[in-house]
Amino acid sequence: MIKSRVGLILGAAALWLALSPEARKTVRRWAVRGTETVLDLTEMAKDTGSAAQSRLQSLTARNEETISKNPADN
Repeated sequence: MIKSRVGLILGAAALWLALSPEARKTVRRWAVRGTETVLDLTEMAKDTGSAAQSRLQSLTARNEETISKNPADN
């Protein structure tokens, strides 16, 4: 006996996927698209992090050069 609506929905979905090749193709297509999207977002986040890190390093290097050129501090 199914005790909840969620269980009923999941059971119906599992049965639908088991019996329908077209449904499996559609779900697989969605899964591939979802995976591509996640990988693209991950790559964008890595690129953004690398750009921010290099920008921060260049700012730090410029500040160190400015400090070392100031004769009052030496």
